[in-house]
Amino acid sequence: MRSRTERLSREIRRTVGDLLVHAAPRECSHVMLTVSQVEMTPDLKEARIYISVYPGDETVRGKCLKVLKEYKGRIRLEIGNKVKMRFVPEVKLFIDNSLDQVERVNTLLRDI
Repeated sequence: MRSRTERLSREIRRTVGDLLVHAAPRECSHVMLTVSQVEMTPDLKEARIYISVYPGDETVRGKCLKVLKEYKGRIRLEIGNKVKMRFVPEVKLFIDNSLDQVERVNTLLRDI
């Protein structure tokens, strides 16, 4: 049986992913945004949302993160409307760098 935090993380991930597909900020419309992971605190008061940005240029990532942090109110509103929870969690956004790490490992393996 899945825990409540896992279920809510999955629902928030789906909700935010749909929002970014259908109503992404204009400044981030030329990149692909993916919600890679959502971590909930045990008290369900905070949701840490990790977003992958492709292409992986650092300036583009920084710009998108800045715009998405300004867009946080809309993200929280969407979570409140779509996910059944007593309290809507505080949203914290982070850029997921796991694709860079995978690419680095692949490059090292090719060089061997």
